[in-house]
Amino acid sequence: MGRIAPRMWWSLTSVMLVAVAGCGEHRAGARSEPTGGTITAGLVADLRKDGFEVSPGYPKLYTEQDCEDYTYPKLRNCYANNPAAPYVVPVVKSWPDEYVDPALTNAFGRTKPGYTSTYRLDPRDALVIYGKMPPPGRYMGLQTWEFSQHGRWRTSDYLKWERELDVPMHFLFDTVPPGDKRSERTQSVSALGDIVNNVVMERQSGYSFEKSRYFIVTPSATTDRAVRRALQAQGVPGRDIFTEQIPDRDSSGQIGPLGMGRNTPDFLTAFRYALPDAGQEEAAAEWRRDPPLTVMRVRAPASAGPVQRYGPLTFAERTADSETHLAGDLGNLVSAVCDRIRTTTHLKAKDCTRPLPDSTRLVDPVEEYGWTGPYCREVNMDCLGDQQDAAYYLSQRPLPLDSGEVYAVVNTLATETGNATYSALSVNDASMLAGVANVLDTTLKGSADGYAKTVRNTGKFFVHYFTRDCGVLRGMPGWPRNCTDITTEMLPSSSDPSAVGDPALRGTLVAGPRNYIKPGTERGPDSSKLLTPRVLTFTQPGK
Repeated sequence: MGRIAPRMWWSLTSVMLVAVAGCGEHRAGARSEPTGGTITAGLVADLRKDGFEVSPGYPKLYTEQDCEDYTYPKLRNCYANNPAAPYVVPVVKSWPDEYVDPALTNAFGRTKPGYTSTYRLDPRDALVIYGKMPPPGRYMGLQTWEFSQHGRWRTSDYLKWERELDVPMHFLFDTVPPGDKRSERTQSVSALGDIVNNVVMERQSGYSFEKSRYFIVTPSATTDRAVRRALQAQGVPGRDIFTEQIPDRDSSGQIGPLGMGRNTPDFLTAFRYALPDAGQEEAAAEWRRDPPLTVMRVRAPASAGPVQRYGPLTFAERTADSETHLAGDLGNLVSAVCDRIRTTTHLKAKDCTRPLPDSTRLVDPVEEYGWTGPYCREVNMDCLGDQQDAAYYLSQRPLPLDSGEVYAVVNTLATETGNATYSALSVNDASMLAGVANVLDTTLKGSADGYAKTVRNTGKFFVHYFTRDCGVLRGMPGWPRNCTDITTEMLPSSSDPSAVGDPALRGTLVAGPRNYIKPGTERGPDSSKLLTPRVLTFTQPGK
């Protein structure tokens, strides 16, 4: 990957996979499928015959470079996107009566004139996306967020988080355009429901990688029914159609009002495909280069019937297998890491005290802070693309790198405790909220085994280091596999005047473990039942 990912500081927007028993049957199935090229003309003709307005669109790969070249310069934020994979963003042609905010033009990469990545919704509108899904992998999923809304935050809410967190507040409270004191529009990037991921698809439609699937994003059950009828008239089985419902309200009140006007909310939709299976990398790269997806937006006529809005937002319940019985082992592992650092290297063990400093604790912003879509919309805060498919954590403060610091992240490996289908440990450039590195569970597995003589259950834990030069850890268990060099090409130094990002945070990182989808469920694990990750700081003598 290149220098910047739509990355993540507290990584909300991430997502996941599950390999469900019996998928071999689905793969081998011989059911004939309609494809985008064979149904689009007939679908558009039928919709227009029924009085629908139809506006074309196209899929666009949103890359790390787009974040650096467009998103951060325009919006001062990369929204903590997951570094494991880029996103496919549906780009749509604006309706003639739609207000298009000039501050958001090309905000997610250059688009064709008259087209936009963020869009408004009339109560009768729908976004329709369909085509061949990517090659087999660890995850795919579609999600829509409210991107921005009319309003301003209260000073008390701003000050609450300014006191609580050691980060620039413009990442959490900012306007469109950013820093505009006269603007009455705030960045939101807040979830509107659960993700339609590959587990959801599998349960309804069977194994879905490399199959044709159909998605409708709409606030109206009336519009949804009409679009479904049109798709089924083209031979699409109903089980292959998935609707992402834009709810009428949540605990913060009404979501909206909807419409094309300047003060209505706008929305952003993204499809994420992550971690192709072994042997699928070339096919995955080709799928991303030219996603075989059709995108259109439609508007139902009044003759389709009165608008029937969906009910209030609810998130699916999350569960987990309790890890509390491993708490003692985690404490012993932390002590063993500290002891080995002292005896093997010249590093100073700043955090190796009993009890451990609270600052070593990584936090889950959903569990600890309540950062979900409804809360963020209520206080006009940027939710950074929250989602329910993962338990994710973040270090409590930006961690500097340029004085030889070494960071050890230690915790349970949720894939080994039965709480994740896959896990990842990301490094994020704190100056942009952008991911620069991602360490998967396949690398983390076994990384604590070098401490098995003094620690029990080491197979259920991981230890991984981040620093500028992993050579300082020579002789440590698992070296060099258990360490990631954070080069200045990945994360520029604090003294680099040409670097994009907040100057006060250049040369600093935020570590973010993520645990995706509890096996047997459609959502991430309940983090209240997981052990809390720790990040230990080690420093060079004399620095």
